[in-house]
Amino acid sequence: MHSRRTVLAALAAHLLMASRSATAQQPARVGWLQMYSTGMYADLTARGFIRGLRESGYEEGRNLVFEKRSAEGDLRRLGALAREIVAARVDVLFAPAKPLADAAWYASRSIPTVIATVTDPVTVGYAVSLARPGKHITGVTTANAELIGKRLQLLTELVPGLTRVGTFIDADLLASCQEEVDLLEQAAAKLGLTIVRIPVTANGFDAVAALKRATAARVQAVITLPMTSNHDITGKVAEHALSARMPFMHDVPQLAQSALAVYGPDFEDIFRRAGHYTARLLKGAKPETLPIEEPREFRLIVNLKVAKALGLKVSHAMMIRAGEVIE
Repeated sequence: MHSRRTVLAALAAHLLMASRSATAQQPARVGWLQMYSTGMYADLTARGFIRGLRESGYEEGRNLVFEKRSAEGDLRRLGALAREIVAARVDVLFAPAKPLADAAWYASRSIPTVIATVTDPVTVGYAVSLARPGKHITGVTTANAELIGKRLQLLTELVPGLTRVGTFIDADLLASCQEEVDLLEQAAAKLGLTIVRIPVTANGFDAVAALKRATAARVQAVITLPMTSNHDITGKVAEHALSARMPFMHDVPQLAQSALAVYGPDFEDIFRRAGHYTARLLKGAKPETLPIEEPREFRLIVNLKVAKALGLKVSHAMMIRAGEVIE
């Protein structure tokens, strides 16, 4: 009897260890909600996010499974796609931009969620504070009133006599990104500038037509908000702004060759840090106590070639302040 008990105990211990081993070998499951699966913003996101995960010990096909869902520009699909990801029983949900984070927010208030390009997580209610979010959302924030104001200030120095600044706003995104537009208009008012909203549609966006509308509205320069780069609007505007003789400033360093100036964070690094956050959550960190980080540094890039073509002079002081000058 004693021998039988010993054998049964040993067998139970073996089964328990095998069960634990199998559980330990189960790959982590990360939900990834996307606006688009291809394009500039999607590529930047993927490069940074996957690199951050890999640096933290997670790699797709080895110990990580992605549950990806892309709306391909149709915001009406985001809610259903977020619910699909939740139903897939993911461990962490990555919803970088505000419309994606909104959909994730309504789909689940319990799954740890990582953000990356939400302007102000506290204002929109995702967090109690950046230092201690207090909810299920954490990650990295990219823009704030100071950043937007700084970008406008730089633009006034580059374009003398500037009073009217146009911004292209995806009409479908306005409801979920209103706070960013408000920050832009508040910063402009402090500088004595008028912001001219130019509604556009991301799907089938025609940059040439949009720039003609800006010129007709007596706009002297154009600026794009981070939210519009989600739809690659920034890249398309940059491609045609010079031929339209429109000074253009934005926040994407990768598109500096065709703009008058760029001022913003390194987006790829932000998504990389979002990968680090996701890994920390997978390893047991609690989102409510994991501080939301702000950008570590901002890059000012001034394009002298574009300035010369537009008949603008860049001051020596501005060139000294720039981290990079394109000649």
